[in-house]
Amino acid sequence: MQDFERWSVLKGELNRITLDEDNSDVVTWALERKGSFSTKSLYRFLTDGGMPSRVAGYIWKCRIPLKINFFLWKIFNKKLQGAFSLVKRGWRGGESCCLGDGGEYVNHIFFGCCVARMIWGFLQEIFKWDTFLISLKDFPESWIQGKGPLPTRLILFVFAGFAWAIWTNRNRMAIQHEFP
Repeated sequence: MQDFERWSVLKGELNRITLDEDNSDVVTWALERKGSFSTKSLYRFLTDGGMPSRVAGYIWKCRIPLKINFFLWKIFNKKLQGAFSLVKRGWRGGESCCLGDGGEYVNHIFFGCCVARMIWGFLQEIFKWDTFLISLKDFPESWIQGKGPLPTRLILFVFAGFAWAIWTNRNRMAIQHEFP
């Protein structure tokens, strides 16, 4: 009996709906302001969850070599291959840092390793910063948001240069077993 009552209520609701022949349906793409589909909006939705990355905008506008732009993009999108992820792909080296002070994750390479801490400490002394970066998460949340000790583009330029230097020296130590 309950199913019949539900059916009759649903039928009554559907009977109250009228469709006009003059009003045609319009399909719009909700991810674009104009309402039209674009692959850019779909890609942004799939990769960033619909929210554009502020850091990515600064990376691509920074006047640095393109290979360093891609390098920074890999860092901030967690695509850079540290020893930990390389071991999973069959690399014969170990998971630990080539200086032996912890597991080699991306955050460790740029902020946790003794060489990286020394470099950021030097920068802190040179620029008289109150604080310096301690993690990759710290960089976009505070320094890129305009709260850093220098203008945003200069911060990214300085970070790019020193991160590239840390990365190339790390590779020289891990792969060629040379201490720069």
